Amino acid sequence: MIYVLVGNDIKARSLHIKELTINRESFLINNTDLDKDLIMNYANNISLFNESPAVIIEDVLNEECITFSKEELNFLKESKTLFIFKEDKMSAINQKKYKKYGEIKVFEEKKVVLKENFNIFNIADAFASRDKVLTWTLFHQCINQGIEGEAIAGILFWKIKMMILSSSRIFNKDELKRQSSSIVSLYHKAHRGECDLYISLEQFILSSLSSK
Repeated sequence: MIYVLVGNDIKARSLHIKELTINRESFLINNTDLDKDLIMNYANNISLFNESPAVIIEDVLNEECITFSKEELNFLKESKTLFIFKEDKMSAINQKKYKKYGEIKVFEEKKVVLKENFNIFNIADAFASRDKVLTWTLFHQCINQGIEGEAIAGILFWKIKMMILSSSRIFNKDELKRQSSSIVSLYHKAHRGECDLYISLEQFILSSLSSK
């Protein structure tokens, strides 16, 4: 089975991957691990309890890092293994090409015009003040304004780095270093489809600002 998920709405795309891979063993193949033989071998792979796995492959088709023949694509299509190709962009021509072999689903992020009086930096200031309620409230305001999770994570990461350099009186350096490491980790996990960035950010905020 083949699914091709196209677009830059990482949140919606990740949620769809979770739905597709529920109760399946999943494997991620990125650009550094690309190997056509490995991908084709997964087509015959049966995991524990005779369940077929899900193989998630990043930015292969549009970049043409690997070229599949018609026979190979049909082989993947007929396999019980679920092949999920994540593509940030894909031309209409390529979408038409791969539609013959699997389902194409597009996840385009809607552009939202921010209100003039909304300042995303307020969430950074609230976080630096260790005001959990205000930070959480501003976090949800950011979401309602259509601000990307990556932008929120970036603002918080920047503020944490500034506090490390300026020796915050509210957080100690060990706390800030753990927070810095955590936010980088969840950012990369979200991009690999291993977690939902918005949910992980909310958990990060609540845990980081809990009372000592």
